[in-house]
Amino acid sequence: MNNKKTDIKLYNVLFPFWMLLLFPQAWLFVLPGNFIIDSLVLIISLFVLNMTEKKRFYIRHIFPIYGFGLLSDIIGSAYMFLLMWAFDVGHMGDELYLTLPALLISAVLIFVLNYFVTFKNTDKVLRYKLALIFAITTAPYTFLIPSSWLY
Repeated sequence: MNNKKTDIKLYNVLFPFWMLLLFPQAWLFVLPGNFIIDSLVLIISLFVLNMTEKKRFYIRHIFPIYGFGLLSDIIGSAYMFLLMWAFDVGHMGDELYLTLPALLISAVLIFVLNYFVTFKNTDKVLRYKLALIFAITTAPYTFLIPSSWLY
């Protein structure tokens, strides 16, 4: 009988997307949390930009904003996972040269998708401002949390 104590470490864990696969119950917090954050950003933006018909604008745009935000986060996570899997690089979250590009990919996608799809029927200056606000404020900054904090 072997009495050796083995340490289990979670190397190469991507946060938050791959963490959600390891702990599925986290989806119960992440999905509504993202929706609440997107809602707050949209509501504050509507007031700051002095928009009319705030309720109608909110109802029409919140679900595409939310969906594109999640899609962009997943694509950023996939980028990091692809580098980890294909090239066996880093601890995924401990090196800025891996996480910063993933963050930027997600932020750019948030901007592009919101600018060209979500706000396509909005005034050009206003849609630029709104897309930029969402790209900056809702980018997945949690990618910058080192995975070494988890083990």
